[in-house]
Amino acid sequence: MNPQIFSRIGTQLSLYTGIILGVLVWGCSEDMREQPSFSYQESPRRHSPQGSVPQVDLTAFRTSLRQHDPGAYLFSINCAHCHGPEGMGDGPVAGYLPELPANLQAPAVQKKADDVLYGIVTDGKDVMPAFEKLLTHEERRDLVSFIRSLPDPRQSSNQRPPGSVQKKGMF
Repeated sequence: MNPQIFSRIGTQLSLYTGIILGVLVWGCSEDMREQPSFSYQESPRRHSPQGSVPQVDLTAFRTSLRQHDPGAYLFSINCAHCHGPEGMGDGPVAGYLPELPANLQAPAVQKKADDVLYGIVTDGKDVMPAFEKLLTHEERRDLVSFIRSLPDPRQSSNQRPPGSVQKKGMF
């Protein structure tokens, strides 16, 4: 056999091998983070069949408390555990505090100016923490507006009787 044939076959073989290896390496270059995956101890998500649609568009009916009344939302997260869901000072933590939280429905609280209430929310008072760094100016104003919207205890039957929240020991 002619040595030129071996040389030509060797060159072609090298060229084809290089092309095949290049395609293989190029195909493996995708990052693993781009592939569908799921977290540890999480079952894989099953996708809906292609072309399927929900029977009812539920997104039209979803309005959260945060969108509807931001003051009520902020109160439920930051204040209700001490002041209670109605602001009467009877939250689940109230009995463990050295001083009972203020009844925000009380006339003495409702008579205070908005700036005074805003200052209390901003700087805190007694055992109540300051919310200046936690809440924005607008969120603190929303809280004051929500406190203003609480019902007058003289007009409602759910007024907290004096001493209804018992002090609880820590142990």
